[in-house]
Amino acid sequence: MSRPASPIKLITLAFLSFHPNTMPWLSRANYARELRAAFFLPWAIAATEGGVIGFVVRKLYEGVVDENQLNYFVAALVAAPALANITSFLWAIAAHGKRKIPFITGLQLALLISIAMMSIAPRTPLGLVMLVASAFAARTILAGIVTVRATVWGVNYPAQRAKVTGKVQTVSVTISSLIAIGLGLAMQYDENAYRIFIPIGGLIALAGVSSYARIRLRTERLILKNEQQQTDDNKKTSMLSGFRVLKDDKDYRAYQICQLLLGFGNIMSWTPFVIIAKQQFDVDYFWGILLTQVIPLIMMPFTIPLWAKLLDSVHIVQFRAIHSWVFIGAMGCALVAGQFNILAMLYVASVLRGIAFGGGALAWNLGHLQFVKAEKSQDYMSIHVTLTGLRGLIAPFAGVSLYNLIESHYPNEGSWIFAITLLITTTGALGFYYLYTQLRTASD
Repeated sequence: MSRPASPIKLITLAFLSFHPNTMPWLSRANYARELRAAFFLPWAIAATEGGVIGFVVRKLYEGVVDENQLNYFVAALVAAPALANITSFLWAIAAHGKRKIPFITGLQLALLISIAMMSIAPRTPLGLVMLVASAFAARTILAGIVTVRATVWGVNYPAQRAKVTGKVQTVSVTISSLIAIGLGLAMQYDENAYRIFIPIGGLIALAGVSSYARIRLRTERLILKNEQQQTDDNKKTSMLSGFRVLKDDKDYRAYQICQLLLGFGNIMSWTPFVIIAKQQFDVDYFWGILLTQVIPLIMMPFTIPLWAKLLDSVHIVQFRAIHSWVFIGAMGCALVAGQFNILAMLYVASVLRGIAFGGGALAWNLGHLQFVKAEKSQDYMSIHVTLTGLRGLIAPFAGVSLYNLIESHYPNEGSWIFAITLLITTTGALGFYYLYTQLRTASD
């Protein structure tokens, strides 16, 4: 009878599983460069995450502007990662026929400049506008990186794609969580610490840009040729190409409808979660950032490998039919926390959100690839990302408006907003299950 492995051995094996030699042979060199980029870039990007910058602004600018107005600014910051995705079509057009790695590298440099601008915004109403605008610019550029990167991941990692990208995502979110903790501790000591912390992170992130610039895109000549052929055959490389995907592919259209419901409920709940953490429970910088951003991020490295194993073995629709219920559990816990004033339940909700985000990071980046050929991955990804942007345009502000409305009529009852988002998200989960049964029936 063999003895169980010791914790130290398990940790060592987990660490070694990230080594390039554990990846398919053709993917190793590019994977190593991606891994280095995933380690260094989050030193800057972590500051733009909605849970981090949203909570910081909610606390830092309290008293500078009207409270209800400040809630909408927080909604804008929490929404920025999703809302910026509405520009995906423009990025798909801009990258059409161009070499992908140099294009992404240029965007990464522009991203670091935008993030640096956040650190010089003064603590005034105009400074709040400047900070929000800089955060939006950063997230918009990041949306372009994500859109074009879909082609890189789709082509460079044809085998065990979820495993490879899962490793990259795990490193990225681990570093992001550690940087967020550092920012929270620094601002606990001095509220102006972010003015030094963010620029230093940007300088370190340059090492990630340098590493990413050395990635080689496989079959790049063929991809560029196919894109050029599309341009020659159809001069209208525009938003219509993305919406044509929805028109022609009924399964992908149904998938996006379910995604709309799941995502709308989720995004709608994010801002009230941040507001309640500050307004109802009055947590400080460190514990607030820990609650709204770090805990969800820190759960992802532990759950991404498990979700990746599932995603590599099932269709994305079946994956979502299972994965969606974790989000539902998180919203249920947030509702209980708000209604019964139990801070511990808010932390449980944060843990569940992190578990769900682990699967969501993979499904969001890779799900569309199960519907599409490599040369059309940008069209599928652009419509997917743009629809996420449309959700970001409406859902956070709907969440804040309903929260403010409930609070104005029933003070201290704003957490009922989670009951509404729970209903919307559950509808999406049931939709995924129905679509899965339809696809399974069609394949039999």
